[in-house]
Amino acid sequence: MGYIIHYDICALVIYAITGVVFYFKKRIPCSKNKVFGILVGDSALSTVLDILSVLSTGEWGIGLKTFFHTAYYFTHNLIPFIFVIYILFLTDGFKEMSALFKSFLYTPMIVDLLLVITTPATHFIIYVDSQGGYHRGSLQPFTYIVAIYYLIFGIVYAMRNRSMLSRQVVTSITAFISMTVVAVIVQMINKHLLVECFAASVCMLLIMFTLQSQDDMIDQGTKMLNWSSFVNRCSIKYASASDFTLLLIRIPDFKMLMKTFGGRFSNSLLRSFSEYLYNFVNLGDGFYLEDECFALMFPKNSEKVGETYRAIREKLSENWNIGTVDTLITACFMRIDCPEDVDNADMLVDFIEQFKHREPETERLLHATDINFYDSKRRSEVENAIDKALDNRGFEVYYQPIYSSQRNKIVSCEALVRLNDEKLGFIPPQEFIPIAEENGKILKIGKYVFEEACRFIKKGVGTSLGIEYVQVNLSVVQCMQSDLVEQLLGVMDRYKVDPSSICLEVTETAAVYTPHIMEKNIKTLSDYGVKFALDDYGTGYSNMTYLLSLPFRFIKLEKEIVWECFKSEKAHIAIESTVAMIKKLNMQIVAEGIEDKHQLDTLLGMGCDFIQGYYFSKPVPEKDFIEVLKKNNTQAVTV
Repeated sequence: MGYIIHYDICALVIYAITGVVFYFKKRIPCSKNKVFGILVGDSALSTVLDILSVLSTGEWGIGLKTFFHTAYYFTHNLIPFIFVIYILFLTDGFKEMSALFKSFLYTPMIVDLLLVITTPATHFIIYVDSQGGYHRGSLQPFTYIVAIYYLIFGIVYAMRNRSMLSRQVVTSITAFISMTVVAVIVQMINKHLLVECFAASVCMLLIMFTLQSQDDMIDQGTKMLNWSSFVNRCSIKYASASDFTLLLIRIPDFKMLMKTFGGRFSNSLLRSFSEYLYNFVNLGDGFYLEDECFALMFPKNSEKVGETYRAIREKLSENWNIGTVDTLITACFMRIDCPEDVDNADMLVDFIEQFKHREPETERLLHATDINFYDSKRRSEVENAIDKALDNRGFEVYYQPIYSSQRNKIVSCEALVRLNDEKLGFIPPQEFIPIAEENGKILKIGKYVFEEACRFIKKGVGTSLGIEYVQVNLSVVQCMQSDLVEQLLGVMDRYKVDPSSICLEVTETAAVYTPHIMEKNIKTLSDYGVKFALDDYGTGYSNMTYLLSLPFRFIKLEKEIVWECFKSEKAHIAIESTVAMIKKLNMQIVAEGIEDKHQLDTLLGMGCDFIQGYYFSKPVPEKDFIEVLKKNNTQAVTV
């Protein structure tokens, strides 16, 4: 009975497909990919040699036939060994091998290959007789023992390091080993059925479309490795006790550039900047961490970190060219040495999130020590305080009066949420509201505040003292809700509150970020009688034409904008002109942040319709607010 080579031929076809896909598919030139390429190449060569060794006859010459068989065993026996090396690179464990580990890894293969190389002389593995007949040597079973050894080695190593491996990786390793073992058993039982190479080719194809598939690892906009890849890479490095250094780069003005030049420009900018960063690292060491933040990974104590920082700083001192646009871009930087600065992956993620959202510093290279880890601990504590307050109605609603210059009294108020925690004490809104917006809890908080405002209106005490409507803030997240109208109308109906007694405050950011949803919601609620105010006017980069198309009744000048007019004559003229323009558009102006008589007189002199600030009262609880109303609205306010 002759050898059946059909499976080997099928294997070659599969290797051809795998090789073409691997070659043309965008891949990261890291060690893992290089080892996989070697694994596929060795396996394919082994298959070719297997076919040649079967096809060779005595006519080829005993020496050539011996060469094919020897070369086949040499390449074929390397497959399980190279696969173990591949697993080591998957876990970043290759660099951290101890001397004992290396001896267990290399010794069996060295012995095996020496036996194969010397087999033409020793006949230990195979030999060819004078008639060209092929025979297995006395130590030929040793090659199978070594193969099984490495398969077991791979299983044990993967199981001991399963915390560094995804379920997908474990599944692929298990499939490779299982198919290989079955193929070896089949070929040992039927020596003429050559299925080992076929089984190996199927395994390579499986790995190609699982472990080697990198579409979900790459950010499509920048073509850099994405956030998920970064977290996975760092987790593996921490688990394997590998030292490394990160250089973080963030473009804080990106959103302003996007609003100024458009989305196409901003996308091109990110792509151009990421391509520039590859001048300093390999593809496998560059990451896009979202929020216009990049990370470059270097070996521990590498001089390239400082060189890269200085080179990027120098580059950004020049205009950045994107198409026909030349613009200056700024960046802030931070260096993190791991594990000295940050000793685990979770803490590293916290550090990076804080770096993303802290006030930009572009004048120096930050270090991890510049960020207090307790900030992340504080964040966790604030999140717990928010959850507890939502569960136990622990939030309070304070009210700040809004004075009408025309009526010479307080006619409105803004409902503001406050949080006092038993453990943390008073938590400022500027701290807990951004956190609530990020984790989605702002929806529940917003609903609570709106209900409390409706409850206050229903009591009628404020109305009897001159309150015509209550202003309630809508967060960006609330504005993105398609069922916002139904939610608010439902609450107003439940408390029997006339929609005209509600004024909803929408920030410039919310209006611009959610234009279509916002336009629909504002117009629908306006038809029911709800008033709308554009809050924080002057702080964003909004489309004025779009904003003016919406039925805003009030424009609220942000405190920082108002205070500018007291710093310079030019600012005073600019704000005075802004007030005049808004009034010509038949909208009323609310000046925020008024704290003294001089500020009050100045803003009233400009023609502001309403005044809000500490001059009348800071935000206070409902009971104290009623007292403020009694004091102010029972007597004329001296202006």
